Amino acid sequence: MVPDGFLVPGHSNGGVYIIKMDEADLTQTVDTVKISTEEKGYFYHMGHWIDLNQDGRKDFITARSNAKAGGGQLVWFEHPAEGLSGTWTEHVVVEGPDVGIQVLEDSPYKHEIVVFAAEFFNEKVSFYRVSTRDGSFVDSRIIDTEILSAYSVTYTDLNGDGNKELMVNNHETDDTTNGIWAYSFPRNWMTGEFTKRTLATGFKNKFSLTVPNMAPGFPYAFYPETKNESKKKVAAHILVAGDGDHTAHIMTPTNPKNYEWELDTLKEEKGTVGALTWADLDNDGWNEVWVPDYDNSKMEVFKFSSVATQFLQ
Repeated sequence: MVPDGFLVPGHSNGGVYIIKMDEADLTQTVDTVKISTEEKGYFYHMGHWIDLNQDGRKDFITARSNAKAGGGQLVWFEHPAEGLSGTWTEHVVVEGPDVGIQVLEDSPYKHEIVVFAAEFFNEKVSFYRVSTRDGSFVDSRIIDTEILSAYSVTYTDLNGDGNKELMVNNHETDDTTNGIWAYSFPRNWMTGEFTKRTLATGFKNKFSLTVPNMAPGFPYAFYPETKNESKKKVAAHILVAGDGDHTAHIMTPTNPKNYEWELDTLKEEKGTVGALTWADLDNDGWNEVWVPDYDNSKMEVFKFSSVATQFLQ
């Protein structure tokens, strides 16, 4: 699945595509199908597969934006009986979500999913309840209207206390207003008060003569040792793709009960660090982290180990 397009001039007419790979050679494409309608000026970032009308076929729910406040839409594309090559019917659920979303299938509401939304152009954090009977809008709640350009949202247990938080970052040119925050959930999600705590701030954007840089990029809950990925009550490290600060960061829990993490540099690159990923490449029980330098077409891998002072590149 490829959600396509971007706010850069000339590239904003995006779509949603399914790319089918050759079963014998996964480096080869055998078919590409566009499932979205032509919506001029709109682009897509991410989405989620789920059956939203109980017909046994997985549909695709996503957010799209026209780079304007109030222009975001939560939409889903209905999987046709004919298969991928059939006509995918578009359903607009609600206005609002525009860039970062995460879908919670195991929600507290029966026959509903919850879509958490970092609304970049609307400058707020929200969640939306959507029926899994017919894909219709049920209700919504605004969590924060002071975060500025919200960028990504992650539902996870950061401090290992058994309760999940929302980890949200914004994406700003101003080094004094950017950061990453955690929101603790109230007992009643619709009426209770969310508690907001600062995890990190002050990411330093690199100077640019053309388009101003923005930071931070995506934060990720991360466990250096793979055995902790499935354990409960283990505080997460946080990886941060700094994006416009050209740096990959790692945040180490120092006092996670009080939401305190120490921010360190994994590597300062010479270009944009837009996203990170990881896996245990050598099967030794410790993850390796992939760090891209977009502007210089370079990828580096960093290995974690049991020796605290051993940091290999």
